[in-house]
Amino acid sequence: MKSLGDTLKSVREERGISMDQAIHETNISRNFLEALENEEFDEFPAEAYLVGFLRNYSDFLGLDSDKMVGQYKNYKLSEEPTPIEQLVGPPKGAALRKFLPWIVLVIVIGAAGVLGIPRLINIISDARTARFEKAGETEEPLPAREVRPALPLWEGEVRPSDTLVLESDNNELRLEVGDGDGKLRFDAGSTGIWSVMLGEEIYIPDNDGRPAWRLYLKDLGLPGGGGIIEIQQLAEVLPDVDFSDAVVVSEPPSGESERRRETKVILSAAKPDRYTLVIAFRDFCLFRYKVDSQVPLESYYADGENFRLDVGRTLTLWSSNAGALYAKIGGEELSFGRRGEVAVNQIRWILNEESGAYDLTVVPMY
Repeated sequence: MKSLGDTLKSVREERGISMDQAIHETNISRNFLEALENEEFDEFPAEAYLVGFLRNYSDFLGLDSDKMVGQYKNYKLSEEPTPIEQLVGPPKGAALRKFLPWIVLVIVIGAAGVLGIPRLINIISDARTARFEKAGETEEPLPAREVRPALPLWEGEVRPSDTLVLESDNNELRLEVGDGDGKLRFDAGSTGIWSVMLGEEIYIPDNDGRPAWRLYLKDLGLPGGGGIIEIQQLAEVLPDVDFSDAVVVSEPPSGESERRRETKVILSAAKPDRYTLVIAFRDFCLFRYKVDSQVPLESYYADGENFRLDVGRTLTLWSSNAGALYAKIGGEELSFGRRGEVAVNQIRWILNEESGAYDLTVVPMY
């Protein structure tokens, strides 16, 4: 019988799903998905996170999540050592500990007879109060900090008492950090409030309403509260030229002919927002894609396979058989080319100067 990790990995590979695609579609970070497949369960901050991610990942792969969680619990039971008492017998003094509560009770009754019950209650109450006050003195609150990430890419700890300051050329955004209910909270006042779960990423806008920073929660539940986040300044990798409206003239590598195609507006919005591309492949196709500034990913797809991708800003697509792609964004059908045709397209937000809105546009590159 395959182990839990072997089952997850083999099913993912049999379905032709790369680790990067699994990360995108499940919104679970790489270190946790790899920990599940490698059975490195100590990587998780708490068992609740492990079980939750295992259920989500199992559902994504088409596995029975209840069965996979049960397999993990059986594994955990098999790893727990047999209690030492069952191996060598009860330790010395076990009999004394067994009767200790009764001994204490006899002492308390005797003290009550000598001092009187009211006096005894006052003594116990005073001792308890003094103990709590002493404990309170030892628990010092975390000092307030102002955290200014070294952008364009930074990773570090933030605590509930911190103020996270995000800076750009024309903007400074201050976020008060808090936590609770298994989430990290970022309060930017009138700009917005975000509650982020472990393994989740959000896009924070600047004063113009455009996504300016990407925040990814990598770890949660640090001693004293808080977590580890990754901050990326999008302006550094996604310059304003992405929002220019230019006439697109593409030319094949041979230079023998010129292919002209028009851009197509998929939808319009007051400000750029995340969108989801869904593709059903109707024939064999070599498909490559690049999200924002990330490394391009490539894979072969056959008839009947599906692909889903959440995008923050810009998406570039290469396909060896453009007509094999049956694609949709927000219910709008897209055409990238004819069957058997090699095509390169880019989907990005473009500022419409006439309306003042942003148009999500398909721009043919080749």
